[in-house]
Amino acid sequence: MNPECDLSTPQGRRRANTDARLREALGALENNPSAAPTVAALARAAGVGRNIIYSHHASVLDALRELQSRREGTAETAATEADRARSALREAEDRNIALATHNASLLKRAVEAEQRAERLERRNAQLVQELDRIRRPAPIRASIEASDPCAA
Repeated sequence: MNPECDLSTPQGRRRANTDARLREALGALENNPSAAPTVAALARAAGVGRNIIYSHHASVLDALRELQSRREGTAETAATEADRARSALREAEDRNIALATHNASLLKRAVEAEQRAERLERRNAQLVQELDRIRRPAPIRASIEASDPCAA
């Protein structure tokens, strides 16, 4: 009979007690996202040596490795999301720059159009004045009336 599985022996009870402490420490590591899930941290939290975990508690070691892979997956997911957010931000900034450039060119065209309209309005006013001057009746000179024989 294996003394490690027998709870009636001191070694079996010690192993079961150590296993319980390791599982409790593993639960604490799992619930604390800021704590690194390492064998050293697990051993420190359970109050046992690292070699004990490697040599006698392979199931706890497997559970620790699963926790590590879940955390790495979460970290990779967070990094991927951060990359996507940065990419979306860069695209939005590029769109803003393109819109600002387009708006500036439209504003320039609008200002030029207003200036041209003002020039055309001034030219139109000049032409209207000239047309009015041309349309005014020309006064008949008095010297022509005096030399007219019909006027006597």
